Amino acid sequence: MMKLFNYTLKAFFVAAICFALYTVGIIAYGTLTEYHFEDTIKLSQDAENVELLSDSTFELISWNVGFFGLGEESDFFYDGGEDVFQSTETVRKNMDGVLQLIEAHPYVDFFFLQEVDSFSWRSQRLNFFQELEGLQNSYQTHFALNYASNFVPIPIFNPLGPTFGGLLSMSKHEVKEAVRYDLRTESLWPKRLFFLKRCFLTQRISLEEKELVIINIHNSAYDKSGEKKNKEMGQLMSFAEYEFAKGNYVIIGGDWNQKPPNYLPIDASKEYLHQGFAGNEIPEQWQWVSDQRTPTNRRLDIP
Repeated sequence: MMKLFNYTLKAFFVAAICFALYTVGIIAYGTLTEYHFEDTIKLSQDAENVELLSDSTFELISWNVGFFGLGEESDFFYDGGEDVFQSTETVRKNMDGVLQLIEAHPYVDFFFLQEVDSFSWRSQRLNFFQELEGLQNSYQTHFALNYASNFVPIPIFNPLGPTFGGLLSMSKHEVKEAVRYDLRTESLWPKRLFFLKRCFLTQRISLEEKELVIINIHNSAYDKSGEKKNKEMGQLMSFAEYEFAKGNYVIIGGDWNQKPPNYLPIDASKEYLHQGFAGNEIPEQWQWVSDQRTPTNRRLDIP
């Protein structure tokens, strides 16, 4: 009996030491390979002789594509479900669905896509950008990373691994300038090594007398206190109001991870999140455009 106890105790200590070494190794690797983003990163070449746009009405589609792995089949572990990865076939199906929607809407002026992955384990290493290039379209595209980790170690026994995703903005019109603006709301070390570093992505379009500034945003999720969202909204609106004060037109779209102020929660289903909007400082004269009766911020704990 004593031998069994000693063996069990020894096995426990060996397992504890191995886990500690694994944890230290993962944190050390994450620290050494951490992606550091500047406050602003220019994503476009300087455009010369840009044709001035005279249009005054635009059509837009905003869609969080969920790294092509959060479809109707998903019960994602972050939301209390069990799934970490979807099969290659499912990811391919979802990716093809996104591509087909883009191809079916050639008249749309701007696409705002969020959680667009490339070569990540969670999207089965499929290359969406290569597929997008194969479409017969005339969109200018700009991509801004907001998730860049060489190895995400959770869940412990089935880790997410290499994860690279972000915001993709597509413009039917010539873009004068595209810029990634960092929001500086990442978590503290060491958590920040393996989580998102939020940003917003702008595209600047020249009009006849002013500019149209298109902004793609993906606010923080899993932010119960709302502290991160409030900070993000403050930075976003400071930028947007500055551009508006210069006389420019501003359009902001994306995944807010919160319900818009004019949302009418007629469906109080627990399948959807109803977190209030953090941006009370939105100017009254600005116009909200959303489907007031259709919830889209759904939970993923069950398929």
